[in-house]
Amino acid sequence: MSASPSKLDRLWTLSQRLTAAGVQHETVVYREDAVSIVATPAGEYWEIDFLDDGGLDVEIYTSKGLEDDPHAAVERLIANANAAAETEPKR
Repeated sequence: MSASPSKLDRLWTLSQRLTAAGVQHETVVYREDAVSIVATPAGEYWEIDFLDDGGLDVEIYTSKGLEDDPHAAVERLIANANAAAETEPKR
């Protein structure tokens, strides 16, 4: 066994540390070259990607707080998604 931890060991250790800290998280696969932990501490969303090459990518999304007009915010989400779908090339 090598002195450095394996990629799986690194993922497992982080999962255990998040559990011990009370941070909700799950392991997901949404990339071909990585296994990810998605962590959701209050007001944030973290994507922690353990890459095939041993690298680590981390993206953090932070809430701006509650919307003043939640119904308008939901309508904006749907309108933006529809607009994006209309501009995507057809397959």
